[in-house]
Amino acid sequence: MNSYYSFEDKPGHNACSLASDEAPLVVNCAGELRTSFPFTTHNTTGRKDYYLLIPLKGTLSITLPEGDRSVQADSMLLFPPHYPYRYVYHGGEPLSYLWIHFTGSYAQRLLEELQLVPLPLLRTVNGTASMAEHFHQLLEHAPSGHPFQKQELACGLERLLIRLAREAVSDHTAMPFTKSIRHLHAAYHQSIRIPELAAMENLSHSRYIELFRRHFGMSPTAYLIDLRIKSACELLQITDMSIKQIAVLCGYSDPHFFSRLFKRHMGVSPQQYREGTQPPT
Repeated sequence: MNSYYSFEDKPGHNACSLASDEAPLVVNCAGELRTSFPFTTHNTTGRKDYYLLIPLKGTLSITLPEGDRSVQADSMLLFPPHYPYRYVYHGGEPLSYLWIHFTGSYAQRLLEELQLVPLPLLRTVNGTASMAEHFHQLLEHAPSGHPFQKQELACGLERLLIRLAREAVSDHTAMPFTKSIRHLHAAYHQSIRIPELAAMENLSHSRYIELFRRHFGMSPTAYLIDLRIKSACELLQITDMSIKQIAVLCGYSDPHFFSRLFKRHMGVSPQQYREGTQPPT
């Protein structure tokens, strides 16, 4: 069993159950529990910090607002501060789970940005076994005692939360079109055909456009143009490349067409944008 407690010198029950806004993100304590002995955990008042639990093996029975749920591997649980929680392990298959208690001035905002809300949260996660490796890398920094220990733990926790958010499965928050969006961002400067994007998501051309517009509020073509114009704006601001060169880098072989398109979207020509000219009101 591997564990970390940042407040080992504090006596008393639940000494690491602390809320703090002195840093953006603080790992109060963390560890891995492995057992074959049945037990019940019932905290009637909750903790002062956030409680992240990642089952790796075995089954826990968790009491949530919607009722009791059986929780196994490939899932995550996240309890907010001051939330009364209860879970039971009845024995049988050996149990193993990771746990982290954390706090900080940025904690709630980070969870909201990662869409790991509302709390309490039970979410299916792809590949929690790989999360264990990431978690143990986080704990590698725990016993070192170097002056930046807490900062490294905070960075490790943020990376773990981002990984969990990326791998989480939810009908409401899962990011659709993952393959095609990734391709758009990586190859926006190349010739891209919408049917190719649709094929990446196993959708017909028309269905892909319909669902894409419903989710992003624009067509795939408009999304691509937006990417290219944003890239052109950055290049105009930070480089001295010619308009023709920037047009080519953004996927347009015809600089005149690029300039017309740019002005249509930005209200000024590429050269005027570079010179800081404001679009007419």
